[in-house]
Amino acid sequence: MNRPEVIMHNSVSLDGKVNGFEVDMDLHYGIVGGYGADIYFAGSNTAKTGIEPGALESSPETPEDFRKPERNPGLSYWVIPDTRGVLRGQLHVLRRFEYSRDIVILVSKTTDPAYIAYLKERDYDVLECGEDRVDYETAFARLGEVYGAKRILVDSGPILGGILLGRGLVDEISLLVHPVLVGPGFPGIFSKLEGGGPGSRLELVKSEPRGGGTLWMVWKIPPGPRPDRG
Repeated sequence: MNRPEVIMHNSVSLDGKVNGFEVDMDLHYGIVGGYGADIYFAGSNTAKTGIEPGALESSPETPEDFRKPERNPGLSYWVIPDTRGVLRGQLHVLRRFEYSRDIVILVSKTTDPAYIAYLKERDYDVLECGEDRVDYETAFARLGEVYGAKRILVDSGPILGGILLGRGLVDEISLLVHPVLVGPGFPGIFSKLEGGGPGSRLELVKSEPRGGGTLWMVWKIPPGPRPDRG
């Protein structure tokens, strides 16, 4: 199946950590917006940690949250794999974000029917893409077919990134490197690389200072099978 172009983007420390330091969010999301991706793709845990403390208590669901928002059709969809219903009762907070056209949830055949009913009652688009977990190759192809997506930007942690890289589903890696050293105790961006990753030499296509000592670096991943490393 054909799939859209997939870019993996994250902000990291100089020693490759994704936590334990203050991310320059204006620069981070400025790069995200500059890609003009049709789909903004994030894991359920990453999405959950993005909900500000106290937001659920101060922003309970209203009747408006049971309908699709009316927003600029040029905005990107936010797509979140959530086969275990991690975001049940919290999605309305994310849906209100004005820079998202709407949220699409990816599920599997084993996802709790009660969670799917919760989603459909609130008029979320739901795509079933896998038996027990989400099959990302199928998911990306479906996003191209259903939404006409040409470019997907993945903004997530080491687990999802490691899965996608290991399965050869990433075309470009974009890292905003911050001038800090975090040290041990926090996960590295490639600490969960599945199967050892692409295994081929990447092509550096951008190395650009972005202010405050940060450096934006972009690598292309050559297409084709991973080499046999014996």
